Amino acid sequence: MFKLLLMLLSLLLMAGVAVGHDEDKPTIAMLRFGSFFSFTYMENAVVDTLFASGLVTEAEHAMLHARENLEGENINVYWNDANFDFAAVNPIVEDALDRGADALIVLSTPTAQAAVNITKDMDDPPVVLFTAVFNPFEAGIAEAPCIKPAHVSGIETVTLYEDIVPLLLLQDPDLKVFGTIYSSSEASGRLGAEAIVAAGEAQGLTVEVAAVSSISDLIIASQALVDKGVEAFLLPSDLLTMSGLPAIMQIATENGLPVFHSTSNTIILGATVSAGAGHNSLQGSLLGAMLVGHLNGELDIASTGIGLIDLLSIGVNLDAAAEQGIEFTPALMERAHLLLRDGGMSGRALVVFLESLGMDEETVQLVLKAIAEAQAGGGELDLDLPEEILAALTAGIASQRRTEDVGAILDSLHCTPEMIAEQQAALDEAG
Repeated sequence: MFKLLLMLLSLLLMAGVAVGHDEDKPTIAMLRFGSFFSFTYMENAVVDTLFASGLVTEAEHAMLHARENLEGENINVYWNDANFDFAAVNPIVEDALDRGADALIVLSTPTAQAAVNITKDMDDPPVVLFTAVFNPFEAGIAEAPCIKPAHVSGIETVTLYEDIVPLLLLQDPDLKVFGTIYSSSEASGRLGAEAIVAAGEAQGLTVEVAAVSSISDLIIASQALVDKGVEAFLLPSDLLTMSGLPAIMQIATENGLPVFHSTSNTIILGATVSAGAGHNSLQGSLLGAMLVGHLNGELDIASTGIGLIDLLSIGVNLDAAAEQGIEFTPALMERAHLLLRDGGMSGRALVVFLESLGMDEETVQLVLKAIAEAQAGGGELDLDLPEEILAALTAGIASQRRTEDVGAILDSLHCTPEMIAEQQAALDEAG
């Protein structure tokens, strides 16, 4: 049995970080808007970075991967989840403060907004570190990367809709009209819809738009767009369309229309195509590095600007396409990084690698499913394969990990007086 630590990057990069232990153990609150696989990847990377830095033991590391609250030797960690309920967001932040949290790790725009709004007037606020936020400036979390509350930093997820809309034309060069549905209560939905319309019109396409305020509205909105003659859907990066994707897919499948979602890996939730800022483990590793640096007194959050991830990741769902009667074009398949087939998701390069090991298609699918389960669940690859194949597989997966230098990225986020002055002048000029 081989143990695969899927967050190998953070372990390697953070192994040299010094550890300074205070007599009073800091408490970390891990807060997310809902249970979603990309959040799990991010959290796992944070946890793995804590382990690599020596702040948690091996046994504690396993507890945290199981999402258990921890009163540890060096730190305490507490988990909470709003379960996609906007009304529950403020309470989970307030609960974390009642527990004496020294740092809040917050995932998603609503959670980050609540954390910043509730802590901004505190005399000694906990550090707030965020990711999975699509526009922190429009959302009121910060004004600019270096113009922000002193206790706040994080990683912005940038969705480049001008790069996503052309994918619709790769699938259907004759496409004339497509539809978008967005959450009227989320800045990421409203701004995303505006960007989708602009990108669509720039391609000479007509974009039909529907705004919704709850999941129960999605079927009606989807059918209304179908009645207007849309030939495909492109959804913005908001949490409502993501959590309500099955409702949209129901109408789309009945009418044989592809659904493109601009949040990475949403093919797992049923989208025909996902295309958005991905590399969730990198986002988590950066957040973990910020947290460890802060806890060790080596990183000043006040002078650490907000970074961004804009690396486009494209996934295609062969299962959904078959159910919809859709065949992907070679042009789109060539752009895809991820495939979902027979319930298992993998990188195209990984499929080629597995086939090079002499695996037949059935074995490849079993391996892909096991890898997906290990990634979502915390790191152990459990497969009954010869040891030499497992060794090659482990090495092959590790070789595909991104090699960005987390330390170099953090260094690039340091806010100098000149950067602050330049960003403030740009804000003043914009009015």
